[in-house]
Amino acid sequence: MASFKNRSLRIQIITAFGSVLVIALTSIIIYYYRTTSHIVLASSQDLMDLATAQVMTETNNFLMQASNMEKMSARLAMPEMLRSLLNNDRLDQYTLEPLISNSHIEMAYIADGQGNFIFSKREPGGTFSTKIIERTGAPPQTRWLYWDHSLRVVKTETRKLESFDPRGRPWYLGARDSQKTFWTDIYIFNTGQKPGISCATPILDRDGKFLGVFGMDIGIDALSAFLKNLKIGKQGLAFIFNDKGEVVAYPEAGHMVDWTEDDGILRIVYLENLDAASVTAAYKEYQKNGESRFSLASGGQRYMASFTPFPPAFEKPWKVGMLVPKDDFTGHLKQANRVALVFSLAILGLALLLASRVARSISRPILLLTREAEKIKDFRLDEAREISSHIQEIQLLQEAVSRMRVSIKSFTRFAPQEIVREVVVRGQEAMLGGERREVTLLFGDLRSFTGFSEKNSPETVVHLLNAHFDAMVEIINSHDGFVVDFLGDSLFAVFGAPLADTGHARKAVSCAVEMQLARQRLNEQNEAQGLLSLEMGIGINTGTCIVGNMGAVQRIKYGVVGSAVNLASRLESFTAGGQVLISESTYQAVAPHFELAGPMEAYAKGVEGALRLWEVRGVAQEKDKSLPPTVPGLIRLAAPLPVSVRLITGKRVSPEPYEGGLVQLSSAGAELETELPLEIFAALQMEIPGLAEPALLIDAKVVGVTESRDYYIIKFSGLPGAAAAALSRILAENPK
Repeated sequence: MASFKNRSLRIQIITAFGSVLVIALTSIIIYYYRTTSHIVLASSQDLMDLATAQVMTETNNFLMQASNMEKMSARLAMPEMLRSLLNNDRLDQYTLEPLISNSHIEMAYIADGQGNFIFSKREPGGTFSTKIIERTGAPPQTRWLYWDHSLRVVKTETRKLESFDPRGRPWYLGARDSQKTFWTDIYIFNTGQKPGISCATPILDRDGKFLGVFGMDIGIDALSAFLKNLKIGKQGLAFIFNDKGEVVAYPEAGHMVDWTEDDGILRIVYLENLDAASVTAAYKEYQKNGESRFSLASGGQRYMASFTPFPPAFEKPWKVGMLVPKDDFTGHLKQANRVALVFSLAILGLALLLASRVARSISRPILLLTREAEKIKDFRLDEAREISSHIQEIQLLQEAVSRMRVSIKSFTRFAPQEIVREVVVRGQEAMLGGERREVTLLFGDLRSFTGFSEKNSPETVVHLLNAHFDAMVEIINSHDGFVVDFLGDSLFAVFGAPLADTGHARKAVSCAVEMQLARQRLNEQNEAQGLLSLEMGIGINTGTCIVGNMGAVQRIKYGVVGSAVNLASRLESFTAGGQVLISESTYQAVAPHFELAGPMEAYAKGVEGALRLWEVRGVAQEKDKSLPPTVPGLIRLAAPLPVSVRLITGKRVSPEPYEGGLVQLSSAGAELETELPLEIFAALQMEIPGLAEPALLIDAKVVGVTESRDYYIIKFSGLPGAAAAALSRILAENPK
């Protein structure tokens, strides 16, 4: 105690000061980190905006260069030249000029209103070829010209007229109908199998009459190459897509196209199908919330994303997407935080020295308060002492101790959670009182646990019992039940109180089924750990009881009293391990919702007439909530196994034995043949001679009776090790 007085109080005060300082320093570090993060992230947004503008400028320059060339070519195309499209050799080379001037132009072509068509394209090796469709020629035909590097014709071919008609192509229709330069959507060029777009400009005479179209196919690989070289942080990337969600340009150009499984055609990939999880996640988030800037998590990493549409003056409804890992911008702040942490620890050490000196000046009143707390710990709740101090915090602590005294005084008179909460909130003592209400009562008891507890260490017993009660109480709470009491290895719960609940009976039976299933799972765990498997019997009854705070002024307990409680306890005493028995009143309330076996009749002490009982086999139409048979796995023996049977009444075993035989056997029970008339739920002691010395004694309970009343299904209770081993040998000698 001297050590506590001289050291522990000061340590507590120092700890309090240190805690405040830790909170303050932590807050400063967090504030610093968040502030600097905000500044860095704001700068990163500017960087992303700058990169977006750079992408737009590059894209615009890339496309406008080809567009301006095409517009100029369309304006320079003389109407007279177009009227004599088939007899003008100048037009052959006219379509070659764009290919020579711009490496991104894949094809250039001219089409007139009669369906005549001239187009030039690149060939492997840097040469060119020109196709001329002479639809109005005599005769109609298709001619091919092949050019060398010096633009000399080295080969010509003449073929039958092709069915291709340029007047039906989107670029032709778009330029003709809009009477201005027309851009197509991105698509895969038939020639070269690469993505690109077509740009077409109408050719008009001086009177504005439409004569034809001059167009170009522009590959956009250069845009993807530009995006690949664009640096945004360490791992950031930019991409371009259209209003359909198709990828227009991407740092890895190979990700833009994919072969479709249904027709084997190469198509443009949509962003939502892109082989890049973070990009796909960002695009879906953008579609969902419509925000142009946001952050998201993908693949265990945080990203910053932005989606910006091209200006209205741009020819196509394209958008630029940016995605940058947040750590690219904020990673260096972590090192700064580590430095700040070291500095904060140094400040904390100095502050603790100061706190130690301050503690001495306030230790006296705190020591007095500690003594008051000791009184509360010893339940000397009426020995209060007022402590005065000029320090406001100590005054508040004094008030807190006084409130704690009143609260604990109420807590010692144990009550349900709802009542305790009300006491704490109101600061008033719990009062005696009750009301009459229909509730459902549940008793659950472990079979043969008393004998087990006498043969095992206290640590093992407590471990198994606590694990059992932990699981059972959790299930009861989840079904809105309340554990009234623990009685050794059994528990008593009520449903429909303290809070009224019209579905109390159904919840109680559902709870019982889940309790038995949970007990099976616990047994599997026990067996894996080499521990004992335990069985539990559950009895349930519904009836009117008095519920409320009961006891004396010095000791209050929330309780349930009434004959219905006694009957529920009687039902539990009838059960064998693994069984759930319900009364007739409960049966009337829940019958449609459960699989039930019965009725069975039994007689109980203090109850007039026969009791009608039902065994619960599971929840209706829920296979995963079905209980196994009470005595599973019975095997018919080659010959009946002779046994002697004695009745157990209360704690007494009848001295007179009756002969019988076991016809079927399993590790859990047997089918017994005997002339001794037995009632359902009768308790027996069987003696099996000849298997061991001394003879084996096994306790059992009747759980089934045949119509002839000569054969009975019995359930073993707590088999001793020698008995279990002997029965295993018998079962091994009698295979199925």
